[in-house]
Amino acid sequence: MSIARWSIDKWQDLLRTLFRPEHAAFFPHKVFRWNAHGIYLDCFFPFQCEHLLGGEAILGKSVRGVLPKSSGYMVQKALELTLRRGVSQDIQCVLPAGKQSYVASVRLFPYDSEILGFVTDHDLTGKPVIQVTPDHASIGFLKSLPGLHTPFSRAVRKSSPQINS
Repeated sequence: MSIARWSIDKWQDLLRTLFRPEHAAFFPHKVFRWNAHGIYLDCFFPFQCEHLLGGEAILGKSVRGVLPKSSGYMVQKALELTLRRGVSQDIQCVLPAGKQSYVASVRLFPYDSEILGFVTDHDLTGKPVIQVTPDHASIGFLKSLPGLHTPFSRAVRKSSPQINS
């Protein structure tokens, strides 16, 4: 199966359309793209996430084959519901990672015939695993000049909810 991955510029353009530097506390630690069958098509990690699942190894695989059984089933059902209803879904999964477990808070959004998942990981006390501030180097691309948007970002802005402060 050939997976058409998005360029880093396309991922950054999407995130620039939805977020501003002042939204750093809400910025996702990772973003996934799935098809209607729960197959990982692509992923983007704005930050190093060594403790987390992702990257090339999961592309082309099903959420039910990658995630623990109960989490995989829950994510698959949420993906189906997101596409069927055409509205966002919020889910949380507890995922083991070595000797620790993490809570993945996932916001799912329909995007054409695919689903985008914005994930923020927390420890079991609720503290984000990655603390992001507006001056964090990894989100520097959000500070590009206003109005510097490609046709992709205009299309996303029309079809996606915008986070406003």
